[in-house]
Amino acid sequence: MFCTRAGWRALPMLAVALTCAVALTAPASAAQLPDERAYELVSPPQKNGVEVIQQTGKTHVAADGDGVTFSALGGFGTLQGTSFDAEYLSRRTALPGTNGWTTRGINPVGGSDTFPATLLGNTPTYVNAFTPDLSAAIYRSWRPLTDAPNVADVSNLYRIDGLGADAGTVHLLSDSVNALPTGWPATLKLLIQPALAGASTDLAHVVFESKLNLTVDAPPQGLFCLFLGFGCPTALFENVDGSVRLVGRIPDGADTECDDVDGPACTTAPTSQAGISASARLYSQRMVSDDGRRILFQVPAGADSGAIYLREDGVRTLQIAPDGQLWDASSDGARAFFITGESLLPQDTDSSPDLYMYDRSAPAGDRLTLVSASSVADGFVETVVGASDDGRYVYFVCAGQLLSGEPPADTTGLYAWHDGQLAFIGSLQGLGEAQLDGPRTDFTFPSTISTARVAPDGRHLLFMTQSDAGFSGRGGFEGYDHAGHRELYLYDADTGRLACASCNPTGRAATADALTDVRDGAANSGRTSKLSHALSDDGRFVFFTTGEALVPDDTNGRLDAYEYDAEGGKPHLLSSGTDASPSYFIDAGDDGRNAFFATRQRLVGWDVDGSYDLYDARVGGGFPEPARPVPPCSGEACRGQAAQGPAAAALGSVVVRGAGNARAQLRRHRRCGRRARLRKVGGRARCVRRRPHRRGTRASVRDERSGR
Repeated sequence: MFCTRAGWRALPMLAVALTCAVALTAPASAAQLPDERAYELVSPPQKNGVEVIQQTGKTHVAADGDGVTFSALGGFGTLQGTSFDAEYLSRRTALPGTNGWTTRGINPVGGSDTFPATLLGNTPTYVNAFTPDLSAAIYRSWRPLTDAPNVADVSNLYRIDGLGADAGTVHLLSDSVNALPTGWPATLKLLIQPALAGASTDLAHVVFESKLNLTVDAPPQGLFCLFLGFGCPTALFENVDGSVRLVGRIPDGADTECDDVDGPACTTAPTSQAGISASARLYSQRMVSDDGRRILFQVPAGADSGAIYLREDGVRTLQIAPDGQLWDASSDGARAFFITGESLLPQDTDSSPDLYMYDRSAPAGDRLTLVSASSVADGFVETVVGASDDGRYVYFVCAGQLLSGEPPADTTGLYAWHDGQLAFIGSLQGLGEAQLDGPRTDFTFPSTISTARVAPDGRHLLFMTQSDAGFSGRGGFEGYDHAGHRELYLYDADTGRLACASCNPTGRAATADALTDVRDGAANSGRTSKLSHALSDDGRFVFFTTGEALVPDDTNGRLDAYEYDAEGGKPHLLSSGTDASPSYFIDAGDDGRNAFFATRQRLVGWDVDGSYDLYDARVGGGFPEPARPVPPCSGEACRGQAAQGPAAAALGSVVVRGAGNARAQLRRHRRCGRRARLRKVGGRARCVRRRPHRRGTRASVRDERSGR
C-alpha cells in the first residue's frame, strides 16, 4: 500500500523509495519455491530479441552447477562465429551489480562454406561430449576448422579446448592418412559424416564411426563406394591424444582373444562387420570406460544382433559373446550387459532371450552370469533399462513372472537385479512411445527405456509408463489413474517401494503427459540424443515438465517446470505457474541443487525482455535485485513531502553535529533587538547593533566587520 498516493503522503521520501523498490523488484511467485531455492537469471538480460531454445539436448550442466550450455537461433553477447543455431556457455560469477552470470558464444569460427546438408541431419553442432567442468567439448562441422587437406571437404569431429575463453584451441579428431576419393561429388562427401560413439571423461579418448579409410588397416572400400559414395563400410575408430587408430580389430577364426603385441594378432573386421552404429538403438551410452581404456562394440554394425567384443588399451580384443545385443556397461567397462538367445551357461536351458553379464575382472571361465535366471518360468527378456556405475545393479523388462510368490506379470514385468538377487518391481501395462525430445517424437523404442534414469549407485530408478489402469507395483503402492497419459515413477531398491512423482496428489485422473526431455522452437538446431539429469544422483529429486496443475499455485493451464522431493513425497513448482506461455524443465545438476528451466516470465528484476530465458532455481541462490529509479512525485504527493521537511532536518541534527546545525539552533533560541542582528564574533554568536554605513571611509567598513 505504500506505493500508492496515500503511502507517499504517509512516509518520508527515503522510506517510501526503499519500500517501493523492494515491492517493484521482488521475484514473481518466489514464495512457492522449495528447498530454499531462489531464482537466478542465467541467460543475458539483453539478447537483441533472441529467445533461448527450449531443448534438453543442447543443455549441459557443469559438475559444480556453476556452468551451463544452451542454444539460441540468433546472436548476442560475445558470440564467436556462426552456425544454424548459436551455442553459448554461461558461468556463474556472482559479480556485484550484475545478474550473477556471464555468457559467451562458443561456436567455433569455420573456414569457407561448403554445401550444408542440413536436411539429412548434417548440421554443425556440439555433440554429447563435454568435460565435467565444461572446459572442452566435441564439435561436428562441415565447415573446416583446421587446414588438414585429406578431410577438408567432409564433415569432421573436433575437440575444442578452452570453451568460453578468449583463445580456445581446436583439434581435429577424424583425420585421415589417405586423401578422399577424387570421384565423389561434393554433395556425397557431405553425407559421409562421422558419428560420435563415446568418449572418456577427459575427452582424451574419443570413439567414433566413419565410412572413410582413416587408417592403413581400415576395411577396404568397394567400387560403388569409391565412385558413387554408396555401400561404404562403417568402421569404428578411436582418437587417442591426437592419433587415430582402428578399434574394429577382432580375433581370427575360432579364437576368442587376440593381442597385437603378445599375439595371436588381431585382424581387421570384415567389410560387413566394422563396428556398432552410434545412432542405432543398440548403442550403449557407456561403451567407452571413464578412463578410455576399454571399448565395447558389436558387429555387424547396425544389426539386431552380432558378436560382442571388448577392446583394451588399443592392443587386445576379447570376445564377450558370439551373438547378442549389447545394452549397457559399468563405468569402468569391466561389466557389460547383453541379451542373447544363445545358451551360454548350463542353467540356461531354453532358447528364449536372456540377460547376461560379462565381468572382465572375474577369472577366465567364470566371467558370465545369467541375470534373468528363473526356476518358475521361461522369461523373454525384452530390454535393459539401465545399470549402476559399478554394474552391481541392473534393471530390465521381461515378459513373464520370474519369481515365485509374486503377482503374475500378464504383459511384461520390470525387474531389478543386485549382486545375484532378483526383485520384481511391477507389471507394465503400457509402454507407449519414447519421449526423447518433446510432446511428440518419431522414435519408436519403449518409453521405459528412453526416459529411464538409474542413480549412479543403482539404488534408485526413475522410469515412465502409461496405462488406463495405472501401474501395478509392490510395497503397498496404490496405482493412480493415468487416463492414457505418461507418468513418472521412482523406485527405491532399499525399501522396494514405488512413488509416482508426476501424479496428482489429489488422486484425480491425469490430464497431461509428464516430460523429462523437451525440444521446442528449435528450427534447424542440430539434434543430439543427450537426456536431462531428471533424477538427482542421490535419488531425492525428480524434475519434469507437465501441463497438469499438481499444486494450487499452478493456475495458468500451461506447461510448467516441477520438482518432486522424495523426502516429503510432494511435487513443487519451479516455474511460477502463472505465466501465459509454457515453461519447461531443461536440465539439472548432478546433486539436484541447480534446476534449469526456460520461461518467458520475468522472475527477477534483471530480466528486461519478454523472450524465453534460461533460469536456475538454485538451492541457496539468488542475487540482489538491480537498483530501480524512485518514481517521481506529482500533485498532492509533492506537497505532502514538502510538509515533512522539518522532521527530516530534526533527524539530521541528531546524527550530524556541526556549525551549521548549531547556528540554526541559536536562531531558534535567541532573538536580537530591532536595531541588532545575530553575528558570529570570535567564534561565538553575538547580537550586534546595526550602524548606518558611511560610504567611502575605511573606518565604516572596519567598524562593521569588527561589530562596533
